[in-house]
Amino acid sequence: MDVLKNTYNKRITFFEKEKARYKKRLGWVSLNRLTAFLLILGLIFSFGRIPVFVSVAGLVLFLILFAGLIRYYQKLTQIINHISLTIDINLNELKALENDYSIFESGKEFVDPAHPFSYDMDIVGEGSVYQYLNRTVTLAGKEKLANELAYPSKDTDIIVKRQESISELADMIDLRQDFMAAGKSYSEKQGEMDDLLRWVNESVRYMKSSLFRNLIVILPAIALVILVLSFFISGMYNLLIFLILGQLAIVGNQLKYTNRIHEKIGKRMEMLKKYSRLFNYFEKPNFQSSLLSAYQKKLYINNESATMAIHHLSGIISAFDNRLNLLVGFLLNGLLLWDIQCMIRLEKWQEKYRNILPDWFDALGGFDALSSFSNFRFNHPGYVFPEISENKIIEAQNIGHPLIVAEERVCNDFELAEKGNFVIVTGANMAGKSTFLRTIGVNWILAMAGAPVCADKFVFNPEHLFTSMRTSDSLQKSESYFYAELKRLKELIDRLKNKEHLFIILDEILKGTNSVDKQAGSQTVLQNILKLGGTGLIATHDLELAKMEKQFPDRIINKCFEIEINGAEIFFDYKLIDGITKKMNATLLMEQMGILSI
Repeated sequence: MDVLKNTYNKRITFFEKEKARYKKRLGWVSLNRLTAFLLILGLIFSFGRIPVFVSVAGLVLFLILFAGLIRYYQKLTQIINHISLTIDINLNELKALENDYSIFESGKEFVDPAHPFSYDMDIVGEGSVYQYLNRTVTLAGKEKLANELAYPSKDTDIIVKRQESISELADMIDLRQDFMAAGKSYSEKQGEMDDLLRWVNESVRYMKSSLFRNLIVILPAIALVILVLSFFISGMYNLLIFLILGQLAIVGNQLKYTNRIHEKIGKRMEMLKKYSRLFNYFEKPNFQSSLLSAYQKKLYINNESATMAIHHLSGIISAFDNRLNLLVGFLLNGLLLWDIQCMIRLEKWQEKYRNILPDWFDALGGFDALSSFSNFRFNHPGYVFPEISENKIIEAQNIGHPLIVAEERVCNDFELAEKGNFVIVTGANMAGKSTFLRTIGVNWILAMAGAPVCADKFVFNPEHLFTSMRTSDSLQKSESYFYAELKRLKELIDRLKNKEHLFIILDEILKGTNSVDKQAGSQTVLQNILKLGGTGLIATHDLELAKMEKQFPDRIINKCFEIEINGAEIFFDYKLIDGITKKMNATLLMEQMGILSI
């Protein structure tokens, strides 16, 4: 932990020095820009007092210098902003190391109580695994990260490729943080990307029209020739005015359509600049892992990169934006049919890239999500990448919940050797049963996603996870808690009947009924799960359920969390041991809280 804090503190110190250096240079540029401006004013006011050649040459020289300094100032401002964002990134990582990850988006929009495990395992939402991992800077990346946690692949080859990519990217801290800083330079709004993708798939209007394709060549050429001739032939001026008005009429006739397209695309400039920078960072490295290389290859079409294409689109939009200046727009449209010219350039871009654009953003989203997992790997060098087994279901040594602070985390060993086996976990209230179930579940999900897990060793056979731990009632659907839980259990039984291989985690099932029904019902449910070949864990207070080990000696394994009671005091060690618990504490807890002594 101290090594990591030292790494982030060193980076903060370095970037603060860099920021100060660039701010000093920015001040120098500002001073020189002001000097150039004053010299331009001086030359203008001294016009006629000094030789014309000197005035014109000086004016041109200082105007070029002034324009160059403006561009350099903008570049320096962008660099300083990038450095400031990088400093913030490292400060946030220091907070995360202290278990404060509230600064990161929680993914609450992905919460789904009906999901097979996400709701029970706190995968998304406030204080979730998603929030703990999330360092994404694109909407596609946010969705990818949520999807890779909620719907991980059980394909061994995919899991191994993800492990390789996460491991490689973890060491590339400069790339990851540059990528994040570029992404944070503009806060993308929901729907912006969808608007862009909808536009790129719209049918073209002007590219299909030979009339417009010819007009944008012939009329501007004639207008420019007449413009030149009007300086020498007096009668040409009226013809030029007529031609300008004619071109303005053509543009005006198309104004409703061109305004709609310009408004839709013009508002995406900042977003496109952001993506151009993101693509640029992603395209540079020579990745060794196959998944990162595959994502990177998606960013090229006929040796042209996504960065070049997005930069080209930004250039077209910038040119189109000139119409917003009334005088400039009047001249450009009157002489060059500027709106139509820009629309044809946009449509050419549409037709060239419409089929590959979704792949670019999909690849970028994949990289963005992998970067989050890699940051997790970097922050937890002691975590291990899981080994995949075709035999053992799970073997974990010193496994703990990654969201529990390391100083407070109690780790356990756990093994489930064969398919069709079930572990029954008993224990007193607050002894650690539910936390242990979530420890196994969360690490299982991380393992399926190709990420490292909070353990010294983790061997598993990838199967889809199914849980029933946090069923809730629904007033809108007029469903009781008990009925909602029954639906959940029916879904499990149906999936097992369909021969699905699942890793099952259940916590105190049938809580919504009386103790007699609960006991009989729980035994029947577990019997049916075993008959259908189900594999997993169940936590319960019901010691009668644990006695099913006698009925299924080769299938059921009893584990428990025991407590120590010393008079009015209860001690929890949260260590998993063999057997059935012998101590319960509900009455003692109620006495301690004054519930029984009224």
